[in-house]
Amino acid sequence: MLVFDNINKYENNNALIAANEEVITYKALIKFSQNISKNIKNRCLIFLICGNNLESISGYLGFSRSNCVVSMIDERISNDQLNKLVLIYKPDFIFIKKKQKFLTNYSSIYSFYSYELLELNKKAKVKIEDDLFLLLSTSGSTGTPKCVRQSYNNIYSNTESILKYLNILETDITITTLPMSYVYGLSILNTHLNRGACIVLNNHSVIDKKFWTLLEKKKICSFGGVPYTYQILDKINFEKFNLKHLKYTTQAGGKLSPTLSKKIINYYKKTDKKFFIMYGAAEATARMSYLPWEYAEQKTSSVGIPISGGKFWIEDNQRNKILENNKSGELVFSGKNVCLGYASNVFDLSKGDENKGILRTGDIAKKDNDNFYYITGRKDRYVKIHGNRINLAELEYIISDFGIQSLCQLEKENQITIFIKNLNEIEKLKEYLSKSIQLHPTTFVFKKVNNFSLNKNYKVSYSNEVSDKL
Repeated sequence: MLVFDNINKYENNNALIAANEEVITYKALIKFSQNISKNIKNRCLIFLICGNNLESISGYLGFSRSNCVVSMIDERISNDQLNKLVLIYKPDFIFIKKKQKFLTNYSSIYSFYSYELLELNKKAKVKIEDDLFLLLSTSGSTGTPKCVRQSYNNIYSNTESILKYLNILETDITITTLPMSYVYGLSILNTHLNRGACIVLNNHSVIDKKFWTLLEKKKICSFGGVPYTYQILDKINFEKFNLKHLKYTTQAGGKLSPTLSKKIINYYKKTDKKFFIMYGAAEATARMSYLPWEYAEQKTSSVGIPISGGKFWIEDNQRNKILENNKSGELVFSGKNVCLGYASNVFDLSKGDENKGILRTGDIAKKDNDNFYYITGRKDRYVKIHGNRINLAELEYIISDFGIQSLCQLEKENQITIFIKNLNEIEKLKEYLSKSIQLHPTTFVFKKVNNFSLNKNYKVSYSNEVSDKL
């Protein structure tokens, strides 16, 4: 199954607007991808060192056309990290920016603008599962060898589901705000390419004046962001910018504080725009649920309802279904977009479908009386405090409801350290937490940070130490 077999009918549409303002039609993009795919003769593994640029998207489409397995690797990866991955996976080809001379045992066989296609000099025969299409990192840390194995059917079904609720038109224009190697950023490209819409290739931050110039000049209809994106937008008071062409924006990648969500929703209501809160994971290709706009104000903290073709349920620790409303357990999802499993080396590419369409998310959730779902914590972030089981992720959600971003860690026995940026309201927050989870205020120790460590996808990183501790 080709994921992009329908784009030929859009050949007269504008596909991309590059950083140098060059306009690339779908006809030109198809031609570029065909020229790249001609160099790939057999089904094989390709490392695509990708960024939001013409070369990466052309390569992505071309490798899809060649029925290859593509490992999407962020262009910000270090040389050492990339070399480690090359040793573990032994890709047949690497599509990368030119002048990367540190890669040995590879020869350049094709040049395309600032990229070149490198071929392994001596290939090893490796069995690849028939339906395997993509390898994507789960965390945004491109140095880890563990990847999610996504199939052609995973991508196709999830793209179709997203298109049903976002109603993307071929006249729409979006702009890149997230890495192409990030499952959320890639899904925005997939959906717009499948509808013949136009994508403005952007590498400016949302705090950059050039981003807002592009937004107005190119008449951008939509863009996506993680909580960090919207926190930045709030700081710079994005309401002051000209957003008259904007139809909607989307948010995934973690929970946005209810206070900020309500602020955005209220502004969008006044200006005839829509805000879609979503929930997803690399293991589910991209999206598992969305909050319909008509319920955004009423159910701000909810991740909404399952996407078309998907299904949620909640299980207890013995994997029995919890039928009662407002009772927490592990959230389980089923759908055609659930990945095949994981890969940690080249030999894992031969594995078949290990998940069978079912994903145990590791998230603790509940559903309300209207069957809308709410994430309340993480299964793997429970700690024992004075004999009580406390979910640190749930604690962060509670603090978020108070209106403060935080990161919670157990640094000492029976003591939770809470990292926040502003210590002005500590006493009020202590009282709020004590009432919410019935623990004595002395349980909580607060530390100020200037910034939270972010991974390559702009999500708070728990694998790194909190930065700038004071």
